[in-house]
Amino acid sequence: MKSFILVEDDFLSEKYCKYIIEEYKNKTNIQFKHTGYNGYILKEDEKIFNELQLKIIDIIKKYEKMYPEINLTKDKWALTELIFKHFKPGNFFSDWHSEVGLNRPSRVLNMMIYLSEHDCGTQFFNQDVIKSHIGRITIFPSYFTHTHRGQICPDNKDRYILGGYYNFIDI
Repeated sequence: MKSFILVEDDFLSEKYCKYIIEEYKNKTNIQFKHTGYNGYILKEDEKIFNELQLKIIDIIKKYEKMYPEINLTKDKWALTELIFKHFKPGNFFSDWHSEVGLNRPSRVLNMMIYLSEHDCGTQFFNQDVIKSHIGRITIFPSYFTHTHRGQICPDNKDRYILGGYYNFIDI
């Protein structure tokens, strides 16, 4: 059975991850109270958004090669959301969830880039865990089949993640 999960280490260098953290850690302007993090939604005209979008093209091609059925639909999809997420010590997204819902019905793929490293990660309902490592990217479907939640950080450190969402688009 296919997992439809791609995990790639060293997607971003440690130096570039630190640069992103420094760029956005004091710009968080949205508090997601139910999720435990403060965030900043990157705009499509920002330098880092554009740099990442170019870099992500190759990883998406790899995902499509691993799972070609993603393109069997005639609908087009693209990266439309990129959020810098800062979890303060002790905070984590503890609720089981998927990325599709009434308020976000067009999400297709979820992408996470771990900008910091901890002895914790993303836990799937089937108990698989993707540990956070600096520069690691993971991509997986947004649907109930990939229900997940964060894990508490036993190191009690700040955590930083870039969350991206691929949505169906109207072209």
